[in-house]
Amino acid sequence: MIGGYSRVGMVNEAFRLFTDMQRAKVEPVGMTMVSMIYAYTVSGALDLEKWMHAYIDKKAIKNDLEVSTALVNMYAKCGCIEKAKEIFEEMPVKDAKVWSSLIVGFAIHGHAEEALETFVRMEEAKVIN
Repeated sequence: MIGGYSRVGMVNEAFRLFTDMQRAKVEPVGMTMVSMIYAYTVSGALDLEKWMHAYIDKKAIKNDLEVSTALVNMYAKCGCIEKAKEIFEEMPVKDAKVWSSLIVGFAIHGHAEEALETFVRMEEAKVIN
């Protein structure tokens, strides 16, 4: 349900359900975290975004490709491009989606050279043909 609310822009409802989960002591899984990261990204609330990242670390939620990609995207969109890059560089496996998230983050925040360099790295890593 959290994912559905997040996808259709019902961010407050997603927040409410997540809070209800915490009160009920229901531990979220990775996909729940991806949905919440997306909801926080849509809301533009940087403090909440950072809280979500700390929550993931504190609860030792498996930081898989999807969760890491959501975090890179979140930080890139909110202008914390160095944090996005840090998470990206720590990822053992990178797909086209996470590469694109970082490239777009660089581009929208005026780092054209880094965006191009990252694209070249992506080509060298044979992520694209």
